[in-house]
Amino acid sequence: AAVMFTDIADSSVLAGLVGDTAWTKRVRSHMKMLEDHIRQNEGRLIKSLGDGTMSTFSSARSAMTTAQSIQRALADDRQEPSLPVRIGIHTGDVVQAGDDFFGSVVNKAARVASVAGSGEIRVSDATRIMVGATQDFAFDDPAKVPLKGLDGEHLIHRLIW
Repeated sequence: AAVMFTDIADSSVLAGLVGDTAWTKRVRSHMKMLEDHIRQNEGRLIKSLGDGTMSTFSSARSAMTTAQSIQRALADDRQEPSLPVRIGIHTGDVVQAGDDFFGSVVNKAARVASVAGSGEIRVSDATRIMVGATQDFAFDDPAKVPLKGLDGEHLIHRLIW
């Protein structure tokens, strides 16, 4: 499975600027948009994590297509405050327990998302390799980075959207 995490960058600052009521309304709208894009690409929203989400897809291609459509929708969104979202994707064998997923693939996907910049989609090398040589996706800025709690450095790529 491909596991995708999303997270609103600087959400605490944004929430403080607009107030709890407006922030709650804005985040609800955002979560609905995310869920719609995830479902449209045959993904499954596993859980929301405050202002972020975890979802799974049967293919890296579906996860990356979803991530691109989310970033494009956010770029076109005229609601305020605008939401700078970082997205991370990793692909591999996952452990499912009931309606939730666990294991090193999930952990790595979360860590990849945590090193993505505002408005970026970052994917693990395993995810990039899964789609092979294709014109459908473009990548740049490969980087070897440490990921919290994981040994060594890990090659990640920015997915152009």
